[in-house]
Amino acid sequence: MSLAVPLAALWAILSGCGVDSGPEEEGDRLVQTGRNFAEEHRYAEARHTFEKAIALDSLNAAAHCALGDLDARLGHVERAVQAYKAALAADSTYHRARHNLAVIEADRGHLPLAIELLERIPTYVPALRTLPLFYAKQGRYDLAEKGLHTALAVGGEDLDVRQQLGRLYLRQGRYDEARAALDLALAQDSTQAESHRLLGLLHLAERRYPEALAAFRHALALEPHLIEAHYNLSSAFLGLGQPTQAQAALARFETLAADAAQVAHLRRQLDANPDDRETRLQLAHHYRQLGRDDDALTHYRAILLADSDDLEALISLSGLLLTRRDDQEVLELCRRGISQHPEDVRTSKLHFARGYVHMRRSQYQEARTAFEHALALDSSSATAWNNLGHVQLSLGEEAAAQRALESAIAADSTLADAHYNLGSLFLQKGQLAQAQRAYRAAIVADSTFARTYYALATVYQAQG
Repeated sequence: MSLAVPLAALWAILSGCGVDSGPEEEGDRLVQTGRNFAEEHRYAEARHTFEKAIALDSLNAAAHCALGDLDARLGHVERAVQAYKAALAADSTYHRARHNLAVIEADRGHLPLAIELLERIPTYVPALRTLPLFYAKQGRYDLAEKGLHTALAVGGEDLDVRQQLGRLYLRQGRYDEARAALDLALAQDSTQAESHRLLGLLHLAERRYPEALAAFRHALALEPHLIEAHYNLSSAFLGLGQPTQAQAALARFETLAADAAQVAHLRRQLDANPDDRETRLQLAHHYRQLGRDDDALTHYRAILLADSDDLEALISLSGLLLTRRDDQEVLELCRRGISQHPEDVRTSKLHFARGYVHMRRSQYQEARTAFEHALALDSSSATAWNNLGHVQLSLGEEAAAQRALESAIAADSTLADAHYNLGSLFLQKGQLAQAQRAYRAAIVADSTFARTYYALATVYQAQG
């Protein structure tokens, strides 16, 4: 069984432990400032601040530990290990460092060492919650169960602990106890996809296939990229005698599992060579396929930390941030990339992103200019032609808009949005036959494009 911990989960475990208390002196202030920088993805400033705290006091365990957290987040595993060891050398009672070192060692496959590290801090609540995971990996379910109950007794009610208990009881066939644990987890937070998935596994084990199907669908509605849930969904469909749906769910599972396997492989490569740009780009791509945008974001920023003008990273990061509506940073990234790579055809994507931000802000003059620059570098972009046409329509430039939309369709006849926009232009001009043809072409390109059906109904009504 793999022991690899996903980067997002690893960072959540590392950063969720809390900071050991200490006097509010300059070193502590610097550590907190650095942590704030890290949360804002200002990694260079975070590193500089932590190093400044260490220069001020080489025995500042919190600063060494914070530097380790930063390196772990950026995939510099060896540096993280050395930082945690430096923290423990400065203060052997700094439990956060020992806990986070254990998590790293477990991720590297050194499970016995990780357990030994955690067993040395039996009163540290984060360790009480992490140690049962490792016991369960070894099949030591009695110790895992005991540890989870200790975590609840010492640390209070905790959603993750209830989930772990539910999972543990399921593995042992203790279904009533599993149901009780999962009910408590869902009572705390009904939006946790994993709790619904585990409940579905319970129903599946009891051959209650309709209930299992509903639970897995609920889990996937909350988290569409939850890999195991697609496999579980396939099992539920098979139980209901629906092999076609089962095969579709299994195919989706296999696609996501392939991306996850690539992530595991690339992470091992990155452990060996954390400065490899291409590995980070590939990792970020597969993370995005898995819906793990935060992990992808970390790797794009790590590349730009080494080379602030890396064009591929600028393009990829701006595209990701565009989906998050982080418009101001998108514009800054585009400005940087365009100024450094003005003639590179790939820079057309930055002009496009800039145009999209302006279009979204109804800044149509600026949007038109940006899309025109994008097309000057790459005239094959159907989406750029389509957006240019949309902007020109908004500016009342109907003839230019028609040419742009026809160019979009020539570049990609399957772009339903371009057909739709062209139909809207014809409808606006009262050219009903042309509008009807354009809307029908949009439906051929995408039969799920709902707006087109309403628009086509408007045309039929106007035609009498």
